Amino acid sequence: MVAVGSCPQGQGHETTAAQVVADVLKIHPDLVSVRTGFDTERNVHTGFSGTYASQFAVSGLSAVHGAAQKLKKEMTTLAAFVLESGQEELEFGIGVQGPEVRSNRNGKTINYWGLANIVNVNSAVLPSELHDLTLNCRYVWRAPFKVPDTKKKYGNLTMTYASQLHIAVVEIDPETFIPKILDYVAVDDCGKVIHPKIVEGQVYGATAHGIGAALLENCVYDSVGNMLTSTFSDYIPITAMNMPTLRYGHIETPSPHSYSGAKGMGEGGAAPVHTISAALQDAVFNKGIFIDDSFNNPDSLVRAFRGEISRMDDLVKVKRRA
Repeated sequence: MVAVGSCPQGQGHETTAAQVVADVLKIHPDLVSVRTGFDTERNVHTGFSGTYASQFAVSGLSAVHGAAQKLKKEMTTLAAFVLESGQEELEFGIGVQGPEVRSNRNGKTINYWGLANIVNVNSAVLPSELHDLTLNCRYVWRAPFKVPDTKKKYGNLTMTYASQLHIAVVEIDPETFIPKILDYVAVDDCGKVIHPKIVEGQVYGATAHGIGAALLENCVYDSVGNMLTSTFSDYIPITAMNMPTLRYGHIETPSPHSYSGAKGMGEGGAAPVHTISAALQDAVFNKGIFIDDSFNNPDSLVRAFRGEISRMDDLVKVKRRA
């Protein structure tokens, strides 16, 4: 069982933590049980941290990997004694008994449950030098922060962050002022990808939220502060019905600060706001119209078309006077 302190909200912490442990112990992830939101004394982070944003892949999984490595080391020490073999002669994996350790010297095997039984029930057979083995391992990962060198202009006061490139092709209907996304591409670089499907899902979800914020979702209030878009009859959320087709790709630039080279992912939620605003600005710039708002539905575009031309003329006059 793996216990982590993060509280995922669909980011797949359980899946990726199980995968990391399974890779170390050479077993299937389905055999690894993951408990999230554990008490702070056993938290993989400093104090209670929620989802830990996109940094779980860096901090959380680095801690999980460290604990799994410590566990494998204890299992190796114990199995070498039980199987009367050298540690370098042991092989971990799935065998006839399920997850087991096999000696390449004499062919003897013992499954993982057998090792746990010896430690917890039959520890009398163990020599005194093995009495500290518990097969219950905790690992604390610390970010490699460094005070910046002002002369070299180098430092590391953060962990590591992902990069995304978003490209949108947008058109505006000149009669209805309804903007339409003709094509949208998102390219993600979150370092070494641990679970491709989860990463792709995070990119799709973040992009959807960003598109919704840029074109659909808006909180409107009247002059005295009453919210006019308090129901889904007035507030338009992004759904599968109004989400455009998204083309997705990824590249891998490993981070030097995490055990696997992974970075944070799912960081592209704000990218569509800037991307779509820039695409709309490109579409209307030759008309002397400025897009100066991050939210652009037909109403806001109508106001832009009606008012921005005169403001453009005023700006040109001011520049000429200067």
